[in-house]
Amino acid sequence: MSDMHSKPCRYSSKELSAKILGELKNAILRVKKQRRWFQVSPLTKAFIKVFMVMRLESIKSILLMKVIIKTIRELRQVVSREYGLVEIGVREAWRLSELASSWGHENAGEWKNNKAYIILQALTLKWISRLFNSIIKM
Repeated sequence: MSDMHSKPCRYSSKELSAKILGELKNAILRVKKQRRWFQVSPLTKAFIKVFMVMRLESIKSILLMKVIIKTIRELRQVVSREYGLVEIGVREAWRLSELASSWGHENAGEWKNNKAYIILQALTLKWISRLFNSIIKM
């Protein structure tokens, strides 16, 4: 376990900063090209706007680096189809779990955290949506 933390980093701090900043710019471009900017949270949008005004060349603060990485992760999730499916599946799994619990099913509460069940619900809803030519919105 301690070996994991003692591995030397392949990049210098400047190279790492440049790599992270470049990845943030690429993630922003991908979101805007796919016209999904409206799905980005207002707080993230504000951070990105302020960050772009600052025009940093290197990052010295670990806290700032963590926030940038979280922002990149959020932007990647916005353009990821799989993330959208999982989000829909989780919502539907919770609905069905609550419904089954209200009917007295003892194990229905476990459905909320069952990954296979969540994926099944997402794929089922996607299939039904295609079957009815998007009459049913996901």
